[in-house]
Amino acid sequence: MSTFLECVAEERGFAEPVTDFQHSRTAPLVCFVIGAGKLTHIGLGRRGVRAGTGLSRLNIDKAEVLSEPISVRKILNRLPKRSAASVRKRFQSGGLLTEKGFSAVVETIRQLAPQASTLLDRFSVTRTVLIRRLPDKTRENLAQQKEAVLTALSIAGISREPVQGWAPSDETPVSFLDGLPSVRLREDPMVVNDLQNLPGFDVIRTYAHGAAVFESEDASERLTVILANRLPLEEQTGTDLIYFNETYQSFVMVQYKAMEREDRHNRPAEAVYRLPDAQLKEEIDRMDAVLGALRACGPDTDISGYRLTENPFFLKLCPRLVFNPDDVGLVPGMYLPLDYWKLLESDPGIKGPRGGLRITYENAKRHFDNTAFITVVSKAWVGTTPSQSQVLRDVIRETLNTGKAVAIAIKPKRPAEPQADDEETDEESLDV
Repeated sequence: MSTFLECVAEERGFAEPVTDFQHSRTAPLVCFVIGAGKLTHIGLGRRGVRAGTGLSRLNIDKAEVLSEPISVRKILNRLPKRSAASVRKRFQSGGLLTEKGFSAVVETIRQLAPQASTLLDRFSVTRTVLIRRLPDKTRENLAQQKEAVLTALSIAGISREPVQGWAPSDETPVSFLDGLPSVRLREDPMVVNDLQNLPGFDVIRTYAHGAAVFESEDASERLTVILANRLPLEEQTGTDLIYFNETYQSFVMVQYKAMEREDRHNRPAEAVYRLPDAQLKEEIDRMDAVLGALRACGPDTDISGYRLTENPFFLKLCPRLVFNPDDVGLVPGMYLPLDYWKLLESDPGIKGPRGGLRITYENAKRHFDNTAFITVVSKAWVGTTPSQSQVLRDVIRETLNTGKAVAIAIKPKRPAEPQADDEETDEESLDV
């Protein structure tokens, strides 16, 4: 406990081996710290690597000290009887609370000390009820927008944890960004500055949109995310991601398509995407028109313009998304380059036993998973060249007109490092 208190005072992380437990590393882990029969701290933790036989490392990254410690006995006395026994055992010897036990503890602490921890607000019953009340179509579109935002953050190499701060309001949100505390209005100087360096800036700013600026812990990296849409959330037909790397002047575009779970006789169920899809055909026709304009651009001979493929379009086939703002893991799926998709949709191997066309993990043969896709996009090994990026204004306009939400993520150049031997810097240099 003394070591823990030192870490809290110095705002350092704390870790210790605990009995092995299972918990997703992409979901929040709330830690209740108890000493001398009282709850003294509430923190955010992570399950770490194995720390020995039957042991896991528990990392507590952020801990809030309660202004007044709360007696464990007082908490237990207020719990519903069905939860009290299991919670008492965990408070005495440690371990993972059940989902119902955790909810009961959160509500009890919030009743006993409403201002005890702002951290618990996002786990309240009120928040859960507000999310459940959202129409199915709204939740589906929020899930797709969240996935696009998480993908962009992963490509940019910025922590996805801020997304866990999403909070619903009493009104239906316009986009996923509305629930994030980091949302900025489009007049925000950082947003406008990043937009000005984006081909198609004048097109985007004429559409209704929300914007958020995400930064790395040391503020050395930044990502501006804009969610533009022309329809209410419950009427949108999906989400596209447009990712722009300013350093390499490169665009990559992702369209999300939902696979359905289908049972098989005497075999495990599998995820399936069925063809034909009239909407997808229209979208690919638009992509082909864009590719014609891109291929008219001359070759780029600069090393920053080198690409493994200059086709910026990808499809991501993944299970139908479920909206859970607390989980910041990327949904597993198949990223397929458009050129490969065209080969795949005409391949005889996708024909099912009854003649229907279906794409599965098995017959797709190969794909980029989340890690591989992030790797090739983050350093612009794929995507448009600088000269091609300048002709995408009309593409952005067409995409905005489809009725989808469009998540536009801009990764600006890193600010130039100051010269070590330049002790005197004029005002103009400081402005730069």
